[in-house]
Amino acid sequence: MRKIYIVVFFIIFNHFELKAQKKIENQELLWLRYFLKINLNDSYKIRQEFEERTYWFPWRQHQLVSRTHLERKLNQNWNAAIGFTYFVQSLPQQPQITEYENQIELRPQFEIATLQEITSKISINHRYWSEFRFFEQPNGSFKYGNIRLRYQLEFRYSPIKKIYLKIFDEIHINVGNQITQNVFDQNRFGGSCQYMPFKNYGFELGYFNWFQQRNTGVDFYNRNILRFTIHHTIN
Repeated sequence: MRKIYIVVFFIIFNHFELKAQKKIENQELLWLRYFLKINLNDSYKIRQEFEERTYWFPWRQHQLVSRTHLERKLNQNWNAAIGFTYFVQSLPQQPQITEYENQIELRPQFEIATLQEITSKISINHRYWSEFRFFEQPNGSFKYGNIRLRYQLEFRYSPIKKIYLKIFDEIHINVGNQITQNVFDQNRFGGSCQYMPFKNYGFELGYFNWFQQRNTGVDFYNRNILRFTIHHTIN
């Protein structure tokens, strides 16, 4: 638990220290997600996510994400997954600009996660994620950019059956020879409420703050995001 507190303190301190810098651009976004889980057997499952990310004021597309994972259960508390993300970025990242172009990014990735049950209603989830980023070039080819490492700490509380309350904090770190100014990529923190009225269907509504350092090292995005998710499980 001491290690957990140290990590949390580092993330929070790092977030507010960076937020004290100048040249911060504020944006409001809406994310709509469909999250499908296909349980193949007791050890394997497929996770598929489709997410449309848009600016609110004014409205236009920001990003489109399709993410697929094959997950394997290692033991009672640990699981690992390999996956691939198809990512579309609308550039430039200013909602007022209506003339924009899309850039595709491909991300093979690896994940390992563990769930610690504190009580029957409270649990802590740790997720460690690495992704290899390949960016589309003007001629249509793809060029390797860098590795991004992600760590997420999430607390879950279920006050009653079918309802789950979550709070989380996730930090992203860039690794690579071309990374000079933005080793710290971004930090996300927020919370949500998930309601599962049916065994295989449910909904989740959440808010989180996305604070991202740009490659200049002195410019930042501060994004307030509302996310709505449809959960669907197939056995």
